[in-house]
Amino acid sequence: MALIVDELVFRFPGAPAPVLNGCTFAIGGGERVAILAPNGAGKTTLARWMAGLLPDGGFLNAERGGVRIGGLPATSFTASQRAVAVQFVGQVPAQQMSGAAFTVYEELAFGPCNLALPRAEVRERVDRALAMCNLEHLAGRDPFSLSGGEQQRVSIASALAMRPSILVLDEPTSNLDPESRDALIAHLRALPDDMTLIVLEVALRPSLAFAERFLLLDGGAIVADGTADDVMRHPRCVALLGTTAIRAAAAQIRDAGKWPAALRLPLLVDDGRVAFREAADALG
Repeated sequence: MALIVDELVFRFPGAPAPVLNGCTFAIGGGERVAILAPNGAGKTTLARWMAGLLPDGGFLNAERGGVRIGGLPATSFTASQRAVAVQFVGQVPAQQMSGAAFTVYEELAFGPCNLALPRAEVRERVDRALAMCNLEHLAGRDPFSLSGGEQQRVSIASALAMRPSILVLDEPTSNLDPESRDALIAHLRALPDDMTLIVLEVALRPSLAFAERFLLLDGGAIVADGTADDVMRHPRCVALLGTTAIRAAAAQIRDAGKWPAALRLPLLVDDGRVAFREAADALG
């Protein structure tokens, strides 16, 4: 399912400037997209718009533009239609727990049960989501007794149990230790091919591990859109988010005049192994 953000201008009441200012982009069905931006740049606000949680029907409305999901205005969806179309997982998983479940299994079943699905389908969805997020051994635990990383996986599994067409994740690795982060990335890479995955991140490394397309949010608008190499070479990306350690090391070698001009700087460790070997061979 495609998602389009069209000339979206939004400011919070009383704010001197819009947090989103002409934000425009389109994401096709099945794409794996990372939207990069520093803290305070409006990532969470944009995520909530993409998930249909804004506008809220009260004071939080767009000054211009909006969001379309599957070709329809997001505002035209009922709550149940939106829940099936797009799921949002925020940075604080404990805040997204239903509070109505005593076990992880019941937490995952909460959403599908509210869709009035047959009991057998609810069980199948929950079992699959547990397996996808490696939570089978925690199915009988109280969700609030889990670690932060485990709760994050429960939140994502709960979203997956709804079988959305679009999954929006806001800094999903921000509170995870390295082992949990790598496990979560592996789960994201294993998501169904037809599911659109949109991750909003300040960290470069997690995005590089699964995303195929990168967008850079700056000043409330998308200022770069392309491959990892395209976007991470953008001057604003380097200024706002820095670069990877491998690229920084290669850049130092280049600045010292010992990097072949025709050889691109690597982004990842795997790329770096090849690039450094080619650089050494070229320089004799």
